[in-house]
Amino acid sequence: MVARAEVAPGVGACEIVKVLIGMFGVLVEKITITYFWLFYSGVSESVSIDVVSTWHRPGLLHSYPLLNNSLLLLFFCLAHSVLARQNVKRVMSFLVSTSVYRHLYFLQSSLSIFLICYGWTPLPSPTLWDIHSPLFRLALYGVGSLGVVINMVAFLSLPVLEFIGISEPLERLTGRKREGGSLVTSGLFSLVRHPMYTSILLCIWSNPTMSLGRMMVGAVLTVYLLVAVPLLEERDLVEMFGDKYRHYITTTPMLLPFKLWTSPSLTEKNKSN
Repeated sequence: MVARAEVAPGVGACEIVKVLIGMFGVLVEKITITYFWLFYSGVSESVSIDVVSTWHRPGLLHSYPLLNNSLLLLFFCLAHSVLARQNVKRVMSFLVSTSVYRHLYFLQSSLSIFLICYGWTPLPSPTLWDIHSPLFRLALYGVGSLGVVINMVAFLSLPVLEFIGISEPLERLTGRKREGGSLVTSGLFSLVRHPMYTSILLCIWSNPTMSLGRMMVGAVLTVYLLVAVPLLEERDLVEMFGDKYRHYITTTPMLLPFKLWTSPSLTEKNKSN
């Protein structure tokens, strides 16, 4: 549903610029993510997590690859965790609008991903596994492709305009007030609460050649999702949607379309609060 609202004089050009900046920011992030997956997958020696090439530069601590790479991954995890919190958003709302903050968030996301590719130092490899069977390699590539499709479908299932930070300028530009975002529980979100994160895990662990560098990235991101999602992101979602999200937690698994165990602690704790 939409409601008519008056458009303030002179806002047109400014809001168009905000919309264009928002769309450009999302495009840059998607390009950066695509480059990261090429880098992680090692589709060629010029773009590979396991090879020092002209496309990316060893980090400042390249003599200590484990420390260097750990700091890059830590920056990525902390930036995404801290800047996505509701408390931080509330503080930043005194400085910038919600739409501008979303644009800045996409910018830091692109930057943190780019820094991993640019500053990564290849680890001395043993190759942990390397599947040579064409059939099994094809199957794993299929799993990775499924992850890409899941990510796209899940993204389009969300209130995209609000997600990328252009709903506010569009409202001012068109003079139409849109209803706030609602909790999405249909489609892929009826199978798992975070299908976009599920897609990341599928892409990470479907590589038929697992080097030490890939294992490090995969392990860190997996642990990060398992810890940060229930402890940080879902607490914010409970704050936003209340009992509706508490019920969603009890009925829908987090990342896998089945429950390995039952953990009501988050729901019960939020109820008590």
